[in-house]
Amino acid sequence: MNGAIVDNFMTSFRRTQTRKRGLHESSMYYVRTKAGQLRVMDSGGSKPTLVLTPDGPCVIEHYIPLIKSFSDQFRVICFDMPGIGFSFPGYGYQFGVAESADFIVELLDTLSVPKAAFAFTCVNGFFAMNLAKRYPRRVSHLVLAQTPSFDGMRQWADRNISKPLHIPYLGQVITTVKAEFLATRWFDLALPRGSEHKSGFVTQAREALDAGSCFCLASLVQGVLHSHDEDIRGVQCPTLVIHGDSDFSHRYTDFHSITDPIPHAQVIAFRGCGHFPDLERRSEYVDHVQRFLLHNS
Repeated sequence: MNGAIVDNFMTSFRRTQTRKRGLHESSMYYVRTKAGQLRVMDSGGSKPTLVLTPDGPCVIEHYIPLIKSFSDQFRVICFDMPGIGFSFPGYGYQFGVAESADFIVELLDTLSVPKAAFAFTCVNGFFAMNLAKRYPRRVSHLVLAQTPSFDGMRQWADRNISKPLHIPYLGQVITTVKAEFLATRWFDLALPRGSEHKSGFVTQAREALDAGSCFCLASLVQGVLHSHDEDIRGVQCPTLVIHGDSDFSHRYTDFHSITDPIPHAQVIAFRGCGHFPDLERRSEYVDHVQRFLLHNS
């Protein structure tokens, strides 16, 4: 059963009112794809391209400082995933790994980007891996954060995502009604105790939800976890994996398990960091990523 149709329907009521969100920024616009209308921020220019996407309930606004930090060296393209933030999922989109990789290629084609590096986090990393496997000429490098193997992610979901959210239709109804509660609860689990970042992250997520953004957590979980290990095997490009070792939700996760599908992946830990190395340790993250991309070109 595909419960994502519930999110396709429920979010349709908010699309018209919120579609212009953030367009006062000259570098932000919408791109139509088969997966839905994607909200995109693009620093522009002719430099090598780096593609980012927020890990919900974070939205592009959470990532603006990171985009600015990278934009000296790269053309940075950041987009809200369908079902996250102000990118609303189109009818028929089921949040699957392969179909998500396909719409990202469609986005690259629309923006005339022949090849890019991708820095994705958590479950979004599986979309990037499938993209690198199936479209190797479009991906120069992968940078993954808080992304273990599929088996590791399934175990994480069993521990942290309540069982009703795994159930098609029921899960989608719950996330629609309880989006703000789930978003706040997620930051409680994902950040170290007493994190200086929690208040700001929660405020930005609540402001987005109050303005009509979406957080289709159940559809994302159901779509990704119904994928298969073979969907992410065969990545050949240079791959760096960064994880925070103080992410309470991942306290039992072995991030070195990513070397099962990607044996050549480099794995490093940020000590005392939670679920968002790219946001919590932005300067350190940018330094590691830039050196990795420039030294493995």
